[in-house]
Amino acid sequence: MRAKAALLQASLLMCGLLVGCQKQAVQTSQTQASQTQNSQTQTSQTRNVPSGDGRTLRIFMWSDYIDPQIVKDFEKARGVRVVIDTYESNEAMLAKLQGGGSSYDLATPSNYFIQTMLRAKLLQPLKTELLPNFKNVAAGFVNPGYDPGNMYTVPYQYAATGLAYNAARYVPASQSWSLIFGPADTLKFVLLDDPREVIGAALKYLGYSVNSASVPQLRAARDLLRKVVAKRGFLGFDGGPGTRNRLLAGDIDLGQIYVGDLLQGAAENPKLRVFLPREGTTISTDTLVLLAASPNPALAREFIDTVLEPKVSAAISNYTSYGNPNAAARRYLAPLLRDNPAFNPSQADLKSGRVELIEELPPGKPPRLFDRVWSELKSR
Repeated sequence: MRAKAALLQASLLMCGLLVGCQKQAVQTSQTQASQTQNSQTQTSQTRNVPSGDGRTLRIFMWSDYIDPQIVKDFEKARGVRVVIDTYESNEAMLAKLQGGGSSYDLATPSNYFIQTMLRAKLLQPLKTELLPNFKNVAAGFVNPGYDPGNMYTVPYQYAATGLAYNAARYVPASQSWSLIFGPADTLKFVLLDDPREVIGAALKYLGYSVNSASVPQLRAARDLLRKVVAKRGFLGFDGGPGTRNRLLAGDIDLGQIYVGDLLQGAAENPKLRVFLPREGTTISTDTLVLLAASPNPALAREFIDTVLEPKVSAAISNYTSYGNPNAAARRYLAPLLRDNPAFNPSQADLKSGRVELIEELPPGKPPRLFDRVWSELKSR
């Protein structure tokens, strides 16, 4: 789901303890709203939607990633229709767009996919001068290295990746990737359906950077992951919402997950907990981009500018439990998101490399090796 803020381990544990009572005030109807959005999305995939009519906005985004009420309000205020289709990985998003699928206007790729999409000529300039609310973006998210000058992106949400568990079923003895990557095979677990997250976690466990371009280091991660997916307790790859639902159902002991997805589930069950493994983890920003083939770019820019409004931006984060990159939205955030250090960048963690921003791999052998490793893992 999917720079995400550096989340402090102790704060995350406190979140796990306190989120049940704090989140209820923010998301008492979370499940119902999520079901409504999913229902609307499934319907949208089976009906013909006119392109270029100026009245229909098509968005391709991570699942369960916007408050349905915001969409309804936008539709009502402008007399338009918004159609949302979802994906569970950047790779799936890219494959559909490159395959000439539906004519979407907007997408929400992670920061490390922006240059790839530019090379594929999938994006068009946003023209931030047409976005009056761009001024609300926090300074740390302006002019990022992956998109100098914010020519093509505005930040949408951010969060780190951790390991989650349901304390009613299982409580880990340590806060380490070794629970999954070690030799023991006593736990049931799932990994995210995302190659950069999974291979990145293996690299971190081995003491390497998540952005390693070293062929020997990538091969070491591959060899480790071959053993991991061969375990009896490995139950497959899943997206953040799927992992959250498995934890809620008590079907697994551990799940690699985007922190925001876990905290949504904690509104239903305060026994859900999450921690950052001591070896380190990943962080990334999800962005809003205007697709090159957008049939309705003017309407798409209106939607982006609406999302950048302080109260709207805060409402999205209050719904998703992801970090918010909008400085003007801070005072409207729920206390859990506004005041807890878990949702604020830690320069110490970032500088030390304990929490690393996922970056695009340099062209050449490393990306090809990533692809081969991932294809092998998914085929097992």
